[in-house]
Amino acid sequence: MAGFLSYGRRDNSNIIYLLIISITIFCLFFLFETNFTRSQIASGVSYSSDIIPQTFIAIFRTLCAYITFHAIFIWMIMDKNGAIMYAFFKNEKEILYNHINGVERLVTFSSWNLIILCLFFTSSSLLTWADIFQIPVPEFAIIMTPVLYCTSIGMATFTATIVTYILAPNAIKSGREYDYLFEKHQQMMHNWPVIFLFLDLIFTKPVLSWKFLILGIIIAIVYVIFAYIFASYFGGYYVYQFIDPRLKYSPIILSLLAIAISFFYVLAWIGTKIMEINYFLGSLAFIFWCYWIVLFRSDSIKKKIVEE
Repeated sequence: MAGFLSYGRRDNSNIIYLLIISITIFCLFFLFETNFTRSQIASGVSYSSDIIPQTFIAIFRTLCAYITFHAIFIWMIMDKNGAIMYAFFKNEKEILYNHINGVERLVTFSSWNLIILCLFFTSSSLLTWADIFQIPVPEFAIIMTPVLYCTSIGMATFTATIVTYILAPNAIKSGREYDYLFEKHQQMMHNWPVIFLFLDLIFTKPVLSWKFLILGIIIAIVYVIFAYIFASYFGGYYVYQFIDPRLKYSPIILSLLAIAISFFYVLAWIGTKIMEINYFLGSLAFIFWCYWIVLFRSDSIKKKIVEE
């Protein structure tokens, strides 16, 4: 890992900027050429269930919206104690202790994951209640809710996997403080999004489209651009070292990051296809997937490290 995050003889920033432009053009081309229909997009979210009453779906989504909103504004932005992170500072080229407060706590990809999740559950809960009471809703909301849903699925599963199998083990091995990774707001960013989304998938059985994989690439590019601007003009640091565009292998890292989020969405899409064939097996696949990527305690990770 250390060699992969090393610096070469030259700064790769210009190559990265060109790559970002190229990927953006590809995404725009994909969106125009795949001919998304309204029905394909709208079917990405179901507002009823064959398993439980529609009112329960509305209540579940409303509770998820409130919990995620509470976590963002009360546990994070309004928390006077702030939070700690070990960020990679741009000028020093070192991972250093950093204490952050207020809206700065929303610079992590995990917090973006939580924000998009909150937006999805807020929108989907309102649309579910609207469907129950037969209230007309704006066309924009019908289109954007599935977009938020599919984006969140890729982000949530990617985030949980990275934290469980890369970030947490590396923090423990390095000897740095790692208990902060298991604080309640961290759990809300890393674990609960997967649980909430998988429950929603199992309850409502949406008809997802493979075409939404492009959303994973788009959100990766948007976040990377934000990270570069933030490190250069505001915070002076990258939340994740591997985002630094100057790295020797930064073009490969950026490409893998974009592909990975889309890949996790595709896995979820495959899971829904299995549910269409056999609901029990498909649901079981999501339950086992959730079990393997969420991490509420450090004990299991520390045990694996000791065994290694």
